[in-house]
Amino acid sequence: MNKVILILIIALSLFGCNQEEKNQKLKEKQRSILNDSLTNKIDNAYAMGLLKGFSVAVVDEKDILYNKGFGFRDIDTTLLYTSSTVQPVGSVSKTLIGVSLIKAVELNLLKLKDPINKYLPFKVTNPNHPNTDILIEHLAYHTSSIIDVNEVYLGVYFLENNNKGEREGAYDFFKKSEEKISMEKYLANALDTNSAHYSKESFSLNKPGEKRQYSNIASDLCALIIQNASKKNFRDFTLEYIMKPLGMHSSGWKFEDIAHTEQSRLFAYKDMMISKYSESSYASGQFMTSSKDLALFLKELIRGYNGRGELLSKKGYNTLYAKKTFDQKSYGHFIEYTNNWLAIEDTIIGHNGADYGVFSGMYFNPERGTGKIMISNTDTDFYDNLDVWPETKKIWKSLMEYEKKVQRINTNR
Repeated sequence: MNKVILILIIALSLFGCNQEEKNQKLKEKQRSILNDSLTNKIDNAYAMGLLKGFSVAVVDEKDILYNKGFGFRDIDTTLLYTSSTVQPVGSVSKTLIGVSLIKAVELNLLKLKDPINKYLPFKVTNPNHPNTDILIEHLAYHTSSIIDVNEVYLGVYFLENNNKGEREGAYDFFKKSEEKISMEKYLANALDTNSAHYSKESFSLNKPGEKRQYSNIASDLCALIIQNASKKNFRDFTLEYIMKPLGMHSSGWKFEDIAHTEQSRLFAYKDMMISKYSESSYASGQFMTSSKDLALFLKELIRGYNGRGELLSKKGYNTLYAKKTFDQKSYGHFIEYTNNWLAIEDTIIGHNGADYGVFSGMYFNPERGTGKIMISNTDTDFYDNLDVWPETKKIWKSLMEYEKKVQRINTNR
């Protein structure tokens, strides 16, 4: 009798293993078909013909489910844009400031409620509210009352080479390469009352902490505070506490720091490159990466949201994602919550970015547990009559539909 029972147990066990193996192979086949379908949809969107090159990725907290490049990374159409192509990602960079800020808190280097002047070599005060401290957390929620003034912010772009190459152009406000100044110097020029360039226009009439007003200058100031509190260059801080732990080997804040040959040129429109430029305001918008590398970061953000992150403690991630609501929209520390990005209904968490020749989006859906990335080397606003948004929306919508189908495959037994 005991032998019969044992044989039945073994048989059932083997049947279970075989069934599980069959289910796994079926899911892999379904995902392969789904990946091919997504590629076809994106190819069709790219055929609209306004984006020069881009890459996309879809991830969950364990895997990169899809990652592929489309189009070209140079005016030379033999140079393909791939998932390993590196370019700036605009304000998606601010998510690294957010993670770095909470890491600095966990390292006991600073506190979110600290006044910013505790960590600055120059004093910053809103002249309309001189007795109200601007706190570090105000910078992270964009409630510092520091605002972007064109006279200041457009002065942070510098040509890498003063001579324009063939089929490339530069904006009139781009300064010559020899005029470039550091991030600290540009912030001091804008915010230090002792600076000859100081203007009260850099501050709003609102009291610090009172109203959200998106600010690149305030974001850079937060990076400078992390740098001063840690006594470590912000570039090195993010390398040590974000990029190296995640294996993001093709990412950095300057192309020369990245041992990578697949770098993309940036385009005003499909047939015109933008002259190579850099920014003093690098922390708020000049993180350089690929969709392959950024996917590793997005996986970590999903893990962190689910309480399983590696870069920060569970408490740290709870702080990063702590919601505050302004004008009926919710935000975390350099993180946004939205259900209508690109006019597409989807409840997501993350950030998007745009700069000259740059467009990007990096978001995850907390209910599905999946996230998506798009990085493009083509300006979205250069010409009003060259509208890249229908193409971009079509690509993003295809990624969202893919996410939903992957979720159905994974939940089916």
